[in-house]
Amino acid sequence: MPLDAWSLLKASLEGDESGTSILSIDKTTKKFEFILRNKLFDTLEFGFDLNSFLTKKIENSDYSRELIYKTDGTILESHFGKFTVPEESKNKEYTKFCIKDITAKQRQEEDIAWRLRFEIGVASSIQILIQQPSIREGLPHALYQLLYFTEMDSIFYLKYEPIESQTRFQIWVNERKSTKYPLLPKECQNSDWYELGLSRWVHKLKKEKTIHLTKERALAREKWFFDQTQAETLLLIPVLFENQFLGVMGFLKYKPNSPIKQENLLIYQTVSRWMGLFVQRDLDLTEINRYKSTLESLVLERTLDLTKTKEELERAYRAKTEFLAHMSHELRTPLNSIIGFSKLIQIPDSDNTGKEYLNYIYTGGTRLLNMINEILGLMKIESGQIKIQLTTFKPEDLCRQTLELIQPQANAKGMDIRFKPPSQSKNLISDSGKIQQILLNLLSNAIKYSNQAYIEFDCHWDTDNLTISVRDFGPGISEEDQNRIFHTFTRLNDDGNIEGTGLGLSISQGLAVRLGGHIELTSQIGQGSNFKLKLPELIK
Repeated sequence: MPLDAWSLLKASLEGDESGTSILSIDKTTKKFEFILRNKLFDTLEFGFDLNSFLTKKIENSDYSRELIYKTDGTILESHFGKFTVPEESKNKEYTKFCIKDITAKQRQEEDIAWRLRFEIGVASSIQILIQQPSIREGLPHALYQLLYFTEMDSIFYLKYEPIESQTRFQIWVNERKSTKYPLLPKECQNSDWYELGLSRWVHKLKKEKTIHLTKERALAREKWFFDQTQAETLLLIPVLFENQFLGVMGFLKYKPNSPIKQENLLIYQTVSRWMGLFVQRDLDLTEINRYKSTLESLVLERTLDLTKTKEELERAYRAKTEFLAHMSHELRTPLNSIIGFSKLIQIPDSDNTGKEYLNYIYTGGTRLLNMINEILGLMKIESGQIKIQLTTFKPEDLCRQTLELIQPQANAKGMDIRFKPPSQSKNLISDSGKIQQILLNLLSNAIKYSNQAYIEFDCHWDTDNLTISVRDFGPGISEEDQNRIFHTFTRLNDDGNIEGTGLGLSISQGLAVRLGGHIELTSQIGQGSNFKLKLPELIK
């Protein structure tokens, strides 16, 4: 190509809103060099190893879009584009490589998603506490549910229990997302906080002030707490009821350089309000039971107040549930239209920006629609609105149909699914669609979490009961985590690399129970997991 043509091309690149470059690639050695690049590209490339990134992409012939997270927190989106040069060498090819700063857009989407998840977490926690007769029974489960809707790694509740002149707290809840981090030190419950060097924290909490503290900003006498918990960030929120100090709700973050945003801090503080209400309710009930023989009038008055409060909370939850279900229906119709029309829109090949924006619309709409469908499915199960359609079929035929649907996901990870049909062929009278939904979820989880080359998929009859098992050879699940694996919105040791909402197993267990069966789990650390779907031959 003549030199003047290259100069014109270089001048045109300066008008791009993305950092744009032209690469020359040797087809044999996969070596590359920059032919042209605009000024914006030179600005954006700092902060990450560009050469290593491009070398890996080109050697693997991977020209897909990818996000790049720079050390300064900037998020770039990268993509390649075809670039034809007249009379180019047969041993060389040219491509356009672009990087674009999408930090603001990505952060905005993350903030919106976080707030939505947090509100759902609060509603789920309140529902659990309403259904329990005592807060001591429901609080661990409720706060564990809330934890998984936040960016925090640990949550705890310390009940204020002063003894004479000592300031002490009793640990009611101590939950973590991952068991690799330690629990709260025993000193937090067994010792006076003034003697532990935490007097500054006590003074602020009793004055209704929130403590947001990092390890590096802690006083010397307070650093032992961060050393023993291995935490980098601490958040303590006072729990009050009618200006009475009842305890402390706390959160820990273990990742360094991961501060809590100021606007999120205000949202965390709102949680302590309903915590104070439930803790006070528990205290009131204890007091009533202790003195009910001599204080009948007080019992009646308190009971009426508590009943009224409970009814108000139940009405609030029902209203929220109805609103969320209604909005889920209302959102699905326009979302389906958006997704459908985004596939029909024809954009010229030269309009890369238009194609990029259209892809944002399609992928974002699809992701949101899947989340809405899962939440709506969970609501139907909890409200008993799931309708069962009975048909007669052979389970091995349904298993083979399910294998055809899940095979692309297994192929993408290079895994083999070894299916073993039952030794005897019998008909099953049940809802084949619901069973297939359960099996797709179990197989999908096995593929995502397994690190071996295959998984086992078995089907066999045990008298009048059918068992379909999905066994993987992944990292396995600890006994502690097995007790909560079927809870809603539960994801174990979530590092952000695997997509999902944590609803799949909860929905699958609900469907299995509705079909007259259940799902069992057996697992050992380092030896994988085995999920067994057990169903009766005929629903009673």
